[in-house]
Amino acid sequence: MPNPRPKLDESISSPQDLEAVIAQVREYARWFAHNSIKKRLKVRHIQPEPDMSPAARALIRWADAKQPLSSVSLDALLATLDDYKNTAPQLSITLAAPVSGNLRKLLITWCREHIAPNALVHFTFNSAILGGMVLRSGSHVFDWSFRRAILENREKFPEVLRNA
Repeated sequence: MPNPRPKLDESISSPQDLEAVIAQVREYARWFAHNSIKKRLKVRHIQPEPDMSPAARALIRWADAKQPLSSVSLDALLATLDDYKNTAPQLSITLAAPVSGNLRKLLITWCREHIAPNALVHFTFNSAILGGMVLRSGSHVFDWSFRRAILENREKFPEVLRNA
């Protein structure tokens, strides 16, 4: 049976978000290893856990649920996250305005359900597209913007305006 992989939280949507979570888990792994040694040596002063985002905490809970938390299980989690970083499909979505929270969540969920469960989505905005969206994946560009539609039908546009 293949080793199950953690599901990325919606707050981990872009490559930068994933890098930040990896850094937090890596810091936690260092803290865990350091404090494990202190516990074995019965040192009284244990450092408090480092601050982490809810997404990083969820990933550590996922690793702990699979097997008792250890330096080995944390290293395995970090290896999985590094694999995500190196292999996840990366998409760039350009909208006419900054993406709202609900639309962001909807687009990330759709990409993860229909493209790949670990898809990373970077959002930008460009008011020149007027509406719709432009999606980039690698060298592929899918332009569903209003600007493109208007330019493709520029000879029909004056007629539409006259009949309006």
